[in-house]
Amino acid sequence: MQTPVWQSSLDTFRGALASAEPVPAGVAASAAAASFGFGLLAKVSKVSSRKEEFSSSVAKLDSLADKARTESKRMLQFAEEDVAAFNAYLAGARMPQSTDREQADRERAQDAALQKAIEIPLEAAKASAAGIGLCAEATSLTHSAVVADLGAAVSLLAGAMRVFHLCAESNIRQLAGEITQYKGFVAERTERESRALRQADSVLKQAAAAIEMAGARRGPKP
Repeated sequence: MQTPVWQSSLDTFRGALASAEPVPAGVAASAAAASFGFGLLAKVSKVSSRKEEFSSSVAKLDSLADKARTESKRMLQFAEEDVAAFNAYLAGARMPQSTDREQADRERAQDAALQKAIEIPLEAAKASAAGIGLCAEATSLTHSAVVADLGAAVSLLAGAMRVFHLCAESNIRQLAGEITQYKGFVAERTERESRALRQADSVLKQAAAAIEMAGARRGPKP
């Protein structure tokens, strides 16, 4: 895939994901999904800020929208960086290794690329977890007309976070020759996921309750 992720059409990106090429794959797909999740959060915040009932919270909602837009762009950068890191790893694997120096150069190139291929999904997971926190902040400030979109946003971010962790663990366990430096990963992942998923579940429950309440206020059709 030659075109940067953020410049690709959805159809081009979908086709690249469905191809036999090694990248883009899980991290890039989830980064795109998280980017959409942040985009929805920005929409929810901007729409709600225009509603009279939230007139006293415009500054807070505008701040949430700005953060969400920034993180939405950052997620697409994660997607591009992941593709570049894995391509660099593959390029390292193709380097000559006839001499001791060539072998050392090859190992250094692969190690550097692998470190990136592990760090990128870990950073993306942290950003997704933070995004779930932003959704939780927005819950009480969301108009009923877009509360389902808030639920969609937090669902996309939660799903992406889990995939980022899964891909990082896969790279650690299957590609990294020395995994002791990542020994704290499992505990950190478990704690981050548990906390963020509890937040996401709370947001979804509150969204469902808000939708039910809005329907009750509307009353049955005559």
